[in-house]
Amino acid sequence: MNKEPLDSLNDIDAHYPVPRVYDFLSRPQNCEFLDYVFKDPFGCHVFPGDISSYPLDSFLNDMEREIKQAKQIHLWSYIPTCRYRCYFCDFPTVILNPQTEAAQTMFRDVVDCNITEARMWLESIPSLGQVEIGEFNIFGGTPSLLPEQELRRLVDFYQSHFNFSAASMRFEGEPGTLTKNYLRLLKKLGFSKISFGVQSFNDHIIKASGRMHSARACIETIYDAREIGFNWISVDLIYGLLDQNVDDVKRDVEKIIELGLSHVVCTKLHMDEFMRKRTGVSGERKSLWQKGKFFDDKRRFPGLGKQYQMRELVEKYLSSDYLEHPTMYFHQKHQRPEKWKGLVTDLGKQYPEVAIGLGGSSKCTRAEAINITGYGRYKEALDNHRLPIDESQGISLLRREVNAFKMATSTLVPVNDGVFRRRFEGRSFFDNSIINRALKTLVDKALVTVDGDVVTLTPNGVTLVEAVINTQFGP
Repeated sequence: MNKEPLDSLNDIDAHYPVPRVYDFLSRPQNCEFLDYVFKDPFGCHVFPGDISSYPLDSFLNDMEREIKQAKQIHLWSYIPTCRYRCYFCDFPTVILNPQTEAAQTMFRDVVDCNITEARMWLESIPSLGQVEIGEFNIFGGTPSLLPEQELRRLVDFYQSHFNFSAASMRFEGEPGTLTKNYLRLLKKLGFSKISFGVQSFNDHIIKASGRMHSARACIETIYDAREIGFNWISVDLIYGLLDQNVDDVKRDVEKIIELGLSHVVCTKLHMDEFMRKRTGVSGERKSLWQKGKFFDDKRRFPGLGKQYQMRELVEKYLSSDYLEHPTMYFHQKHQRPEKWKGLVTDLGKQYPEVAIGLGGSSKCTRAEAINITGYGRYKEALDNHRLPIDESQGISLLRREVNAFKMATSTLVPVNDGVFRRRFEGRSFFDNSIINRALKTLVDKALVTVDGDVVTLTPNGVTLVEAVINTQFGP
């Protein structure tokens, strides 16, 4: 077993219980899991294809076929503009000063490009304009930088060209720009869900992450959104940040409970390249932290042991009032879970998603494609009337079954073979050689249980689900 991962696992805060997964990860026979979590790749958003150099026309035909059959799909619109770059960010972004004349030109340009690309998707996939949009999500970047005129133009286009008859509308902003007036505008335009990154309620950690808002500003944004009528408010917390300790995460979770937020995302800091890991939005630049900026001998990231103390503390504190679905996405028990995540991952759904904008990732069960991540090349493709897709991959039948099982596992809901059989024309997941082999290993390691036709994660399996999914089912 490598010494460095084990040393990191042994970095434990003596004031808190030893993590439940410590015993499992410290055993030499489980070094594959320890190496995975130590290297810290991005997690359960990775369900790749296995047929490279897949023709774009084949990808579009696959999307057309599945969108026609889907009850609903998830639609993303990515706005890459930001007023600064967070130290941990490796998303594709365009940094600008929103007060300048050049920025106003860029906002028009970004919206023009997004609409142009959306028109191309509609031309390429005829059923896309008819299928019900289950959830529409404007995300970024910092979409709340968009001036009112440009935001209205963007939303008007989508509402008039896609089927929003059953859609919920979700907007991801940033506390420094989600003013009361902007929140009122969002409400007027039909948005019912607000999401933004808090990262932490500790101002010292916020500053160390390169964020330019305060904890107070985050809380005021929550109160303002409620006053204006938003009942669905989600914030993102990150654990494993620079200078963060277990006490900090405890205070963050206590603040979440005190605020009574309807939804919260509590994710581990991930700094592996998104492009290499093929996740929702792909970047081509390393984060400033990856480049080793802003460090000295007195500053450090918490080791794996403390990270798992943080993870288990989140589970413990939120368990009385919240349910987790999928992994690290928590919703109050009287609220519904994240709709878009259910559309994409729930075993009985797993409908297509279309992501429009720089670096977006679109997929169905048979194929996936990732957009260009450089803004210059992205615009060039649009100017030449080409969908700005950088790469597409196909997914074989065997891998489609594996991906369906992995996505279902990521929801933390027991995976039922009866539902799987309905998805795959009577085929059982026990008949899939990759899944069956993985299940034998996972049962032996007490990470899952198998009771008849149902596979359930154990407590250790829930905590380690990203490692389970990404180490046990092949590339």
